[in-house]
Amino acid sequence: MTLYDQLITAGNLLFKYRGQIPIILFIICVPIISETSYQGILNYNYEVLIKYCAVIIGLLGVLFRYYIVGSTPYQTSGRNRNQQIADQLNQTGAYSIVRNPLYLANYMIWIGVSIYSCSYILCIITTLCFIIYYERIIMTEEKFLLKKFKKDYLVFCQNTPVFIPNFRNYTRSKYKFSIKKVLRQEYSSTLSAIIAFIYMDILTYWLLYDKQQYENINWSPYLYLISISLVATIFLKIIKKNSEFLNE
Repeated sequence: MTLYDQLITAGNLLFKYRGQIPIILFIICVPIISETSYQGILNYNYEVLIKYCAVIIGLLGVLFRYYIVGSTPYQTSGRNRNQQIADQLNQTGAYSIVRNPLYLANYMIWIGVSIYSCSYILCIITTLCFIIYYERIIMTEEKFLLKKFKKDYLVFCQNTPVFIPNFRNYTRSKYKFSIKKVLRQEYSSTLSAIIAFIYMDILTYWLLYDKQQYENINWSPYLYLISISLVATIFLKIIKKNSEFLNE
């Protein structure tokens, strides 16, 4: 098997389990944060500024996902896992500035969570993992899209960067933004992002502060945020499963 074929095979596997891979990062980040985080060492105001910036970056990633999912047609930008699906070649909206906007949005969430730890080492490792991880998935997707759309996809690749956006290329989406599609597809990714930031906040306190400081944490905000998020997620899931309300 050639190296290219090995990368494609790995990409197919990673594509199928792409939702589970971040869990591995949450596990390996524990010793990294313990040894390399500057939380508690930096000036308090500077530390707060870093955390606010991290949350804003993560929030922008979530909102970017909303825009992408809500402004693309059915059977594109989906949650399919077992096979590639693309009824159309997206070339407007977010796809006019970058070929893989959903993965860019995911990176914004990942790096936001990593920045929140105040560990630049974790940020570097997250970025490297992301590149290795998504590079293979993108190769697999591009092989599928090239086979299906042929010359149209080649032209698209020539004009649109793979990951670093070119905002000068922006073309307004030809599809009307669908709030229902966002509600139908994005409740799990939103919950995951919220849990990731809460996990990172609790983890840094647990690893970097003494027992008394950890025991004095006010858990109420965490409980309220998780409770509201879980209720909203369960509600949307029930609506999706038992009614046609969220369908177009």
